[in-house]
Amino acid sequence: MFPIPQTFPTNNTHRMVLFLDHQLHGDYERIEDILANAARHTRAASEALAQLPYEALKPIQGWARDLEKHSERRRFLTDDYRHAARSALRELAKLEPEMASGPIDSAMRNLRDALEASHRVTDLLAAEQEIARSRGHHS
Repeated sequence: MFPIPQTFPTNNTHRMVLFLDHQLHGDYERIEDILANAARHTRAASEALAQLPYEALKPIQGWARDLEKHSERRRFLTDDYRHAARSALRELAKLEPEMASGPIDSAMRNLRDALEASHRVTDLLAAEQEIARSRGHHS
């Protein structure tokens, strides 16, 4: 990190100084944050599902329970979790928006974000394993 200057020149020049307190990182360095985002989005989706009227929630109840179990166990990288999230999304897409458009939209948006985060972490871990496997064969 660059030291913060104590004096600034005052002659007829213009300078723009940008100080960043944090370093910018790629997704691999943020892997824990991405997975935590999956957890946050899953909880938000569950909260939105709980706001649905019973007739809208009925076809999704099983998937909603599965998502809550995964949230309680903090398991967001399994095929079972992704299957439950995708299935809930499919069922939500079948609902009439007039039933409860706000909760439906919120649940769908959060489930999509949670799935994206889960897949991203899985992809990063798979890439790490593939690189390690490739390096192991060449050394």
